Amino acid sequence: MIQDSEFTGKVVLVTGASQGIGLEICKQFTDLGATVIMVARNLEKLEAARDSIPNNSDVHLFHCDLSVESEIVDLFSKVRERFQQIDVLVNNLGAYSEKVDWNKIDHDLWIKTFETNTLSAYSCMVKAAEIMIEKGIKGAIVNLGSSSALQLKQGRMHYSVSKASVHTLTKVAALDLAKYQIRVNVVSPGPTATEIVQSRMGDPVQVLQEAERLKKIPLGRYAYTSDIANAVVFLSSSKAEFITGAILPVDGGYTIGETS
Repeated sequence: MIQDSEFTGKVVLVTGASQGIGLEICKQFTDLGATVIMVARNLEKLEAARDSIPNNSDVHLFHCDLSVESEIVDLFSKVRERFQQIDVLVNNLGAYSEKVDWNKIDHDLWIKTFETNTLSAYSCMVKAAEIMIEKGIKGAIVNLGSSSALQLKQGRMHYSVSKASVHTLTKVAALDLAKYQIRVNVVSPGPTATEIVQSRMGDPVQVLQEAERLKKIPLGRYAYTSDIANAVVFLSSSKAEFITGAILPVDGGYTIGETS
């Protein structure tokens, strides 16, 4: 069991923090005593997200477009100056687009998908690790992957490839950072009941599609955002101090196969 004071005195930075999984991750770290830095592109949504956290006196907002490297550099410079440390980095940011035939994915979509899903995670890892190494912090980095990197679907080539890259990026970083006692792992969510998924329920076609997908989850339901956040918090905690380079699916068995 993770103690309520597990993250007291520690600084946790979460990207894509203004809604869904990212917001739930921030809530859980706040409950465990962390100083939480919420990062997203839209400041108005960030402010609303912070206001939804009951104990938010040690929650701090930074708006940043993480697809732009110069903004990432500026973000971590400000974090270093203000907090002097980062103990946990959670790369939650991700972009998911509509289906596109494999031979119709244009150059701009490839670049946008990789900038958001892969390169932002890489750049944030580099900058966070620099601070951890400088301060001698045995930190934790958790990247959010996807079941789409493990169970492939037609029309999602660009997304699946970018998330598979995050999985591989994590393993290589885990090797490189092990000598500094910095752990790097992946949480790989399956279908999750986020606001985006719930918003589809007004469309009868989407309702049928989601019902069919639900049948493919052996445990019989979508993940709650808290299921994903639980795994992120665990991998960031002292309970996982000997785990690095792991890919942890949190998908109710979605990627191991169908039950019928």
